[in-house]
Order: sequence, then C-alpha cells, then structure tokens
Amino acid sequence: MKKIRIGIEYKNNNVTLETLKGKQLKGLLADAGFEASYPCGGVGRCGKCKVRFTEGAPYPNTLDKSFLSEKEIAQGVRLLCRCSLETDCKVCIDGVESSEEDIVAETAKSSFSEKKYDRYGIAVDIGTTTIAAALVGVSLDGEKEIIDTAGGINHQRRVGADVISRIAYASGLGSVGNKEKLDELRELVLDDISALIEKLGKRASGDLAAIVVTGNTTMLHIFRGLDIEGLGKYPYKPVDNCVYETEMFGTKLVTMPGISAFVGADIVSGIYYSDIINKKNRKELLLDLGTNGEMAFFDGKNLKVTSTAAGPVFEGGGISCGTASVPGAICRVYIDGSRDNGFFTKISTIGGRAPIGLCGTGIMEAVSELVRNGIADKSGLLADEFFDEGFALTDDAELTVTQQDIRMIQLAKGAVYTGLKELVGDDAPDKVYVAGGFGTNLNYDRIRYIRLFPDSFAGKAESIGNSALKGAVKLLSEIITGRKEEALSNLNKISECATEVVLANKEDFDDSFVDAMNF
Repeated sequence: MKKIRIGIEYKNNNVTLETLKGKQLKGLLADAGFEASYPCGGVGRCGKCKVRFTEGAPYPNTLDKSFLSEKEIAQGVRLLCRCSLETDCKVCIDGVESSEEDIVAETAKSSFSEKKYDRYGIAVDIGTTTIAAALVGVSLDGEKEIIDTAGGINHQRRVGADVISRIAYASGLGSVGNKEKLDELRELVLDDISALIEKLGKRASGDLAAIVVTGNTTMLHIFRGLDIEGLGKYPYKPVDNCVYETEMFGTKLVTMPGISAFVGADIVSGIYYSDIINKKNRKELLLDLGTNGEMAFFDGKNLKVTSTAAGPVFEGGGISCGTASVPGAICRVYIDGSRDNGFFTKISTIGGRAPIGLCGTGIMEAVSELVRNGIADKSGLLADEFFDEGFALTDDAELTVTQQDIRMIQLAKGAVYTGLKELVGDDAPDKVYVAGGFGTNLNYDRIRYIRLFPDSFAGKAESIGNSALKGAVKLLSEIITGRKEEALSNLNKISECATEVVLANKEDFDDSFVDAMNF
C-alpha cells in the first residue's frame, strides 16, 4: 500500500513522517514519541484536543461537526483523537499546555528572602490539573516562613482531565498492560514533583529535612503506586488512606491521610489548616472548588464531608476556549447591554497579557454577565443570535462563550449547589471558606447571577487560597520542629471523626440536581 507523507509542526520544529493511508493521527504521534493531551482520555467526549491542518485537511467527521464551529472547520481544525489520515498533509499540533513557569502556587505569601534557616522542607499538593509546592525554612527557635513557591501542570492530564479518566486508563493491575499504565502515570507525577523540588531546592542553604505530600485519593494512590481499580467501581474502596511515611527524593516523606475514595487528603489538609472543627458553637463550611468539588461542614458538634463531580470547569477545563490560570487568561468580564449599537464587552487578563482563553473565574463571570444582560435566560439558553456561534468576548471573535460552555457551567454549578444543600441542610453556616485556585481570585458579587451558592451564604464567604497546600505546610512545620506525633494525631482525628454524605444514595438527588442547574 502506498505511503503518505505527514508534515508535523510542533513547538517550532518541523518533522515529516511517513505512514499508511488510513492511519490514525493519534497513533502516529504516539509511535513517533510526541506528547499530546487528551482531557477526556481520547474517547471523543470533550472536544478539546484540537489540531490545525495547514494543508490536506481530512474531511470533518461527526465528532468534528459536533464540537467545532464552521469557522474552525474551514480553518482546518480537527479533533486529534479521532483524526484519520487519508492523503499528504501538514498539521500543527502545538497545544496550549502551560509551562511550569506560568503556573503560580498560591500559599500564604512567600517571602523570597535570603535569610538562612537551620532546616528546610517542601510541601506538595498533587492536584488533578496542577501540582503546587512550597519551600519552608525553620529556625531552631521555631521561627518559620515560606521562602518560595512553585507550580506546574500535572502531566497525567494527557490521558484525561479528571480522575475517572485516569482510573479507567490505569485500573486493573491483573494485566501487565494496565500495570505498565499505572507505572506510567506514577512516573509522570514523580517527574513533575522532582522538577519542583529541584527548582525550590536551589533556594535552600541546606539539605531538606522532610517532604509532606497531600492530594485527592486517586492522586495519592498513583503517587504511591497503589492499585486504583477499587476507586472506580462499587463499593469504591481505597487500598490505603492512612498517613504514609517513607524515604523518597533523598529525605523522609509523609503523605497526609484521607477519608474515602472521593474525600481525600486534600480536604483533610484544608480542614487541618482552617481548623474548623475546633470552632465550638460555630457552624463553618470549607468548600474546595476543584475538579472533585470536595466540601466539609462542622455544625459545632459534628463534621460532615462530601464530594461532588464538579468537573474541570473551575480550572478552565471542558470549556471551548478554556485555559488554566496563566498569564493571558481572561479573569474578569463585564458586559454592557445598554448601548444602542449592541453589547460592549470589557475583559481583563492575568498579567495584562493578550487574551489566550478563559480561566475558571473568567468563564464564571462571563456566564453571570450573560444572564444579567438577558443574553442567556435562567435556563441557560443563549439568545437566538448567539446560539450557533456563541457570544464573542474579543473583537476578532476568536474567544467566545458557547451554548455548550454554558451547559458545562450549569453541570458544575448544579453539582456544587446540590452538594451544599445536602450537606448543610437548613443549618446556615456562620462562615464559608472557599479554597482552591478558583476561589483565590473570585469576586462573589460578580458571579451572583449564576447562583453558585445558596442565598444564606451571602456575605459569609472568604477566599483562603490553596488550603490543601497550606495544610501541608502546617504539618511540615510541625514535623521539622519535632511535633510530628501530635500533628499526626490531630490529622487522624479529622479523618476518623468525619461522616461522609454519599450524594448518590440520596433519593431526591437527581431532581435536586436538575433544579439547581437553573440560574
């Protein structure tokens, strides 16, 4: 059979490959050693793995037509995961993956000081999308500070944007193939963490005394090389959710404990940092607005926890023009619908850079503004004039909010709102701590039209940033100063006293969820 020639443009490099007609582009790139990101695991569910053919674009298939606009198709854009090569062509596969330098690990303010400390340690939060780390210095007299922070993408996301995709990719250790896939994911995260440790370690004037790692249950299982098959099927049992101590990266390493398959060490770490269970006679809620939508509520006596499938939208995933919180990401949106000549849209980006996409706060504000101006109704339906192509946020109409984007927001919002109502009930909290990178820059007044939170939360929300990493920093400081046993005892108390509310077991959950999707 005659071979065809494929010109690949990738990171400013041009490579020509030969293959047989009918070869899948996904397989060709994998065979040639190229890295590509498949947010849904390459199953054709998300429409995010876009590539652009500059010559010889294949005929658009059903999925292309479902996810791509007519303009994109005309420009040669196709979905990588389902692209079949039929003739000589040239394709640009440069993605929009953020570099490690672009992603900032938000903790308590890092000092960037040159002061020398007696001991050093690093705290790490393994997120599904990003990994954050902090270098901590501690003096013999107990003085401590965060010297520097660093962050980067979790390169596991190339096989899927959420934990379900990764569990599906690497579960079932009974076969050699799946064991190899688990090892592959583990090596990816170890390499990512190693790079952050190397970067931060340059700021330390001595050896590292300890490393503390936190993250959701799936991320910590992969980090430790534990079987994750049980996390993806009933009864959803983790292999081990306890404190784990070992030697790694040249020093002693401790992982924080979790609660269940769906409520992990990251929320335990946040509870430990915010100290909500020691606020007697106060009702306090911790909400971590990440992919898993974990939340904890202390009613003054008892601690209840749950998680809800919010999806990746709070981190800019699953959106047609979505991006992480990197320079150039649209983070503020204002729409003025009072003008006679149409709508005036004002946007702000991180770092004041040229806009490259919408991060979590950006898409939330955009949709809230669409609802406020009547461009989208309370059911989430866009006005007729914007239904097909979406509402443009930039003059060149390259960045738009589509009908599908709004539906993704509704799914995330519905999940969070329903989870909160089930967890809190009629007990209006005295304080609401909103954690996660999304919560860090959230202006609650600017998103009120999408009704993300119940009305009883008004005026009670406080952003606390990455509470998981801050909790890991707190534990690290205790370990370095010789108070490890007391600190671990407090952590175990949190994980053991928590009662998990399983939303799937609630009879009226589906009806409540559908109702909560409305704005």
